[in-house]
Amino acid sequence: MKFRQMLLSLLALGLVVGGLAYVDPRVRDQFAQIVSGGNGISSWDDQFVSVTSTLVSALRYQSLENGPLLIFAVVGAVLFLFMVRT
Repeated sequence: MKFRQMLLSLLALGLVVGGLAYVDPRVRDQFAQIVSGGNGISSWDDQFVSVTSTLVSALRYQSLENGPLLIFAVVGAVLFLFMVRT
């Protein structure tokens, strides 16, 4: 059961990050730089910090810009999970 929950959590995280990469060009550029190898000089922890800060700023911007839609999507997802569970 714990493996299933962990897998669903990772899938949800992947969907959120993928959605942000689709919507926000800053996140898309960061992931493209990581996949292409970037400049090759920076270490993995520097790249991780850079991607994390970009994700946080994109989440903040998208949540402020699309607040009502975000609330609707979260409430819809919670209701869907309750519906599927019972």
